[in-house]
Amino acid sequence: MSTLQTSDVATPESGALSRRAAVLRFGAGGLGGALLASGLLAASAQEATPEAGQGGEYLAIRQYTFAPGHTMGDLVTAVKSGFMPIVSQVPGFIEYYLVETADGAISISVFADQAGAEESTKRAADWVGETLKGYFAGPPVVATGTVAFHQ
Repeated sequence: MSTLQTSDVATPESGALSRRAAVLRFGAGGLGGALLASGLLAASAQEATPEAGQGGEYLAIRQYTFAPGHTMGDLVTAVKSGFMPIVSQVPGFIEYYLVETADGAISISVFADQAGAEESTKRAADWVGETLKGYFAGPPVVATGTVAFHQ
């Protein structure tokens, strides 16, 4: 069974396309809304994670809107050098995706358990607050949830 919570500061979700198919189908801008609004979250992560197995993994998805003058290229550079060393050290880390949208970015972190996903959200908030102050137009919309099925 999937769990679901959303807020504009931190929380869960569920669904029926592969992550890669969702990115291709919804493209820039539409992916975040589709994942958060239509229940595609759990299934979207299920099929694209070969090492994930039969479900039970936990996702943390954060949707950010860029403040004027900020770009995806700059964010990718900052994430690679600054956030990846942080998030990859969270116990239970499996994988991380950074998806460009029409007005910002969506990050998808996959963990073996809920504790890892929750810790990644705390670390992301700390890192963004310290490193990317003013980069985003407000706090992210955060969704976390259990992967109920994976093929």
